[in-house]
Amino acid sequence: MKKTHWAFLLFAASCGGGSNAPQAESPQAAPAEARTTTGDEVAPPPEVADLAGAAEAPPEPAIPADTVPLASRMAPRHLAIPETRRGHTERFVFDGFHRGWFARTPAGQQALLTPIYGDGKVFVGGGFGSHQVFAYDWRTGEREWTASAPDGGPSAAILEDDKILFNTESCTLFAVDAGTGRQRWSRWLGDPLMSQPAAANGLVFSGHIIDGQSPGGLTAGTTGWGTGDGRRYGFTALNLSNGAPRWSRPVDGDVMNAPILDGDDVFFTTMRGTVYRMDQRSGHVHWHRRLHATSAPWIEGDEVHVTVRLRENGGVREKAIILARDGGGTEHELDAVDAAFVSGPPDPGVQQGWAYEGSRATVVAGRMYQTIGNEVHCRDADTHELLWRRRYTEDPRARPASPPAIAGSQLVFGTRDGVLFGLDIDTGMTAWAYDVGEPIASQPTIGHGWVYASTTRGGVVGLEVSDVSFDGWHMWGGNAQHNGRVMATEPPAEDDERPTEGTLALGGAARDGEVAGFPLRGTRVSANVSGFVARVSVEQTFHNPYERPVEAVYLFPLPDDAAVDAMELRAGNRVVRAQIRRREQARQEYAEARDRGVLASLLEQERPNLFRQSVANIRPGDEIRVTLSYTQALPYEAGSYRFVYPMVAGPRYDGGDGEGGGGASAPRQVVLAPGGQRPDRVEVSIDADFGVDVGEPTSPTHEIGVERDGRRVHVALQEGARPDRDLDVRFPVAGEAPAVSVLGSPPEGEARGHFSLAIHPRLSVADDEVMPREVVFVVDTSSSMNGRPIELARAAMLRALGGLRPTDTFRVLSFSDTTSALSEQALPATEENVARGRRFVSDMQALGATEMVRGLRAALDPEGEDGRMRVVLLMTDGFIGNETEIFREVDQRLGHSRLFAFGVGSAVNRYLLTRLTEIGRGDLQVVTLDESPDDAADAFHERIARPFLTDIAIDWGDLDVADAYPRRVPDLYADRPLVVHARYGHGGEGDVTIRGRIAGRPFEQTVRVSLPSDGDTRPELESVWARTRIRDLMTAMALQPSDALQEEVTQLGLAHHLLTQWTAFLAIDEGYRAEGEAQTVQQPSEMPAGITAPPPEPRPSPVRRARASSATRSTFGSDLVDSFGGGGGGYGRGSGGSSGAVFGAPRQAERLPAAEASPAPDTASTRGLRRRRSTNCYELARRPDGTIDQAMLEDCLRRQRAGGAEKTGGAWRGAPKRGVPGERRLVGDRRWRI
Repeated sequence: MKKTHWAFLLFAASCGGGSNAPQAESPQAAPAEARTTTGDEVAPPPEVADLAGAAEAPPEPAIPADTVPLASRMAPRHLAIPETRRGHTERFVFDGFHRGWFARTPAGQQALLTPIYGDGKVFVGGGFGSHQVFAYDWRTGEREWTASAPDGGPSAAILEDDKILFNTESCTLFAVDAGTGRQRWSRWLGDPLMSQPAAANGLVFSGHIIDGQSPGGLTAGTTGWGTGDGRRYGFTALNLSNGAPRWSRPVDGDVMNAPILDGDDVFFTTMRGTVYRMDQRSGHVHWHRRLHATSAPWIEGDEVHVTVRLRENGGVREKAIILARDGGGTEHELDAVDAAFVSGPPDPGVQQGWAYEGSRATVVAGRMYQTIGNEVHCRDADTHELLWRRRYTEDPRARPASPPAIAGSQLVFGTRDGVLFGLDIDTGMTAWAYDVGEPIASQPTIGHGWVYASTTRGGVVGLEVSDVSFDGWHMWGGNAQHNGRVMATEPPAEDDERPTEGTLALGGAARDGEVAGFPLRGTRVSANVSGFVARVSVEQTFHNPYERPVEAVYLFPLPDDAAVDAMELRAGNRVVRAQIRRREQARQEYAEARDRGVLASLLEQERPNLFRQSVANIRPGDEIRVTLSYTQALPYEAGSYRFVYPMVAGPRYDGGDGEGGGGASAPRQVVLAPGGQRPDRVEVSIDADFGVDVGEPTSPTHEIGVERDGRRVHVALQEGARPDRDLDVRFPVAGEAPAVSVLGSPPEGEARGHFSLAIHPRLSVADDEVMPREVVFVVDTSSSMNGRPIELARAAMLRALGGLRPTDTFRVLSFSDTTSALSEQALPATEENVARGRRFVSDMQALGATEMVRGLRAALDPEGEDGRMRVVLLMTDGFIGNETEIFREVDQRLGHSRLFAFGVGSAVNRYLLTRLTEIGRGDLQVVTLDESPDDAADAFHERIARPFLTDIAIDWGDLDVADAYPRRVPDLYADRPLVVHARYGHGGEGDVTIRGRIAGRPFEQTVRVSLPSDGDTRPELESVWARTRIRDLMTAMALQPSDALQEEVTQLGLAHHLLTQWTAFLAIDEGYRAEGEAQTVQQPSEMPAGITAPPPEPRPSPVRRARASSATRSTFGSDLVDSFGGGGGGYGRGSGGSSGAVFGAPRQAERLPAAEASPAPDTASTRGLRRRRSTNCYELARRPDGTIDQAMLEDCLRRQRAGGAEKTGGAWRGAPKRGVPGERRLVGDRRWRI
């Protein structure tokens, strides 16, 4: 399997000298003119007035702190971490079922800084005395690689645009590959360095000392800055892609912690206590202010939050102040607290400045959180009212706590006592506390249910404290701009559960959405390929561990063009073969059999690529085998036949009229809970004979084994493969594909024969015949794209922009809850405009619902320029449920445009994208997680640059052919075959002529075709023909619903024994009976690989309105409204979403009055939370052998229905007595009472 390689950027810290740490009372020097000698010439900034001191403010009423230290209120649980040697990792389990790991770096007793989480890894430097950087697996802690730098002192890291940046003592910016740790490039900055960099908008920012090799021409002795230690300091911006300097400016000291990026500005505090605001692009100094500041700033809208040092009555205190963003004046001062640890500067050496972390505030969802002095504070961000304050130690002399990290509803920080605390952000009460056993001085990080922290003794700890939805703080400061949480996904509005390759979930009457495991013991997929048609059987084996019978619901995805024509169910020694029925009739008969207590099974099609199997009255201890059979014509693309087997279906957002599935309700899905069981094996085997020679099969998604016997090829999935992505196997044809391929099944008696025909036309066109183009890029930036998919989309977009012709025009749009655009009109593909497009793409973040209709309207509605062919490229995972609405919109608005689709991810909605490109007269391309987005973008440009055949008609000549489908033959692109399925009356040989137009000229090609008169029949060809005809009818119904068409589809399903939207398979075995009432549950399933998992239900928060965008972007429609803290996000719309569309991402927001609180509606999302909540009962009742303790289960469910346990002090009363007394399970980062 191909590996994706990221690049790491290593920044350098002190190469040999000391550092200037914060001085207590130094005079302020005036700024001198800055010079730059880099490629981007920028005029020197004007003189800026220095604003000294802080305005006086009346004392603030103080809320007394909770004087009981947190560690006394709820005693931290000691983690039984095994003794860990240097350079090794030890794993452990805590609280009964949660996983943890502890790694000791090779350098040993070194203070480590904040780890970084990303791409399934945890990255951390080895300490100030180390020369190494390490990558660990995020769940096991196993070291994956080690990178060595010339000198020591790697700082905390950031991740941006597949690059990781950090400082070391070598004073040089290094780039190393994240997959291998190999160095890519380097850039000297200055000797020494202390702070972290920050990155955004294609730039990297860092402060540094000035020496003769520093960028920007800022040489020592020429800048005019005096710092009292004889050193000079600069602040530099570099290109993120290659480290080339863009501009440099003189400053009065090294940067404290890191620069902070917000909008078009960069803010930072120097070690001399001065706060700066500069322009990111030019380096223009808007203002700077000497304040004796002790923290990096936090930017929230028009406010700049910092802490400052005060001397009062011979003592030292620290307080937070709020500055105006525009001018730097003081707007508000908060109450001061004792803080002896800021009485003077750190030791005047690089190491103290390198490790310094101030009392920086964090503002989230309208509240400001801060660890300051020996307390943690929570304030209203608008009124600055103190809402709560908690004391976590009695001794404020040494800085007792790290700055907080915030995710979901929890605030997480570490202490010098070695305790990790998780506090409820609404109340400040302790949710959990764990004693790591070693001091923690640096901010923790939070990623997908895990908290990661480093210790001052060379340790890195990873703790699984919640499920994967607990996410959002991946590095120091939250993200690469150091000013907020990582944009995480939200739960879908409707379908909040996902089917995996076969989740036999327990269903029935929903009792608070109960969730449990029905362990999938194995999946076996067997495919036999003859010619280009595959016959596939899927057998999945489950076991019922319960003490009562169950009714099970089996959800599984299949290819959207699969003709499902058989199913059988084996329960114990019983075999049940299904018969086809009208769907409503089958449902009624199934319900009657279920009520009688007999074994019954019902197989339904929910969507063209999603199916549901219900099995009633499965007895305890029985083993269940479900075998389904389907036929599929394999697609041919880029010289290869492709076998794609979907193993997981992504979550879907239905923002339309609810008709996406053709009328049936979508099945519910739940996220896999912590400790949830995984299938222990997945087996896939493919035996193929394509009738032509093929090369070595490959798979970009999985490891495969290959055996050959002449033309026959056997492919097997390697053991240990995870079913969290679609299996994609490619069989390259040796040489050119044959001009024509025919598979036939001869007539029998009065019945007609069936055949499948593939023709490869030879298309060519002169370069001067290619029309000028308007290329419209439309990128899905909804929450389901978060993680690897949006990274791939951004990378492919950057490459695609670079592939535009000088004669092209282009537009770039993105959509989620709203639609954003680079410009209102198409822009010429000049170098300057393409650079604007690249910046727009680099700013894209995945957040919000998937309102695809609005994005496509914005792309298709404007009138195009005469003489230009409009090509729309849609980049998406397709995780929507309102497919029908999308099809209608495109059909009505397409005009002369052509719509291409670029599927991004591990389990894209191929049904949606295939139909869209058929209606849009375009083509589909899918890029998997491990494929190169550059290659995919190049293939798109090659596709639209090459000729295509339109207005296709087929003349069958003397052959007795009828009922050929598809009726409307789609436009044909180079290297793609024309595939037709038809019936015929008698065999024979004849000429078939394909006619059409290419670049406006007539095209004609004749091929010789032979249809068999006798011989072996191939029933699968009848299934493929009938499925293709049904597909034609369903496309027509999507555009114009019709009762007559629905009945025709139903009759086709009944006649050809096919599953459709209105037919179902039913099996009843009257000889198999179960005693007792069946219990009902639901089983969680996995997220598709690469997607950042959804966080918990959003906490109500005030709605914010976006400020005006920058001058380079314009706004149309209503104002963008978003609900911070989770609204407007996710696979479905969250609270506060707007129907308006906005050109450009919103800037910081101003506050609007909060709506009056009202009871939460009983939505699908809240029902999904209740289903996840009760997972605990089933997990607590599970015995070590996997069976369920029925008494414990029923007792837990009874307590849950009765209102749950009661919280008292730091413990819980009424919780099931298993594991640690008072144990609380965290689901979705919330503390559920059980």
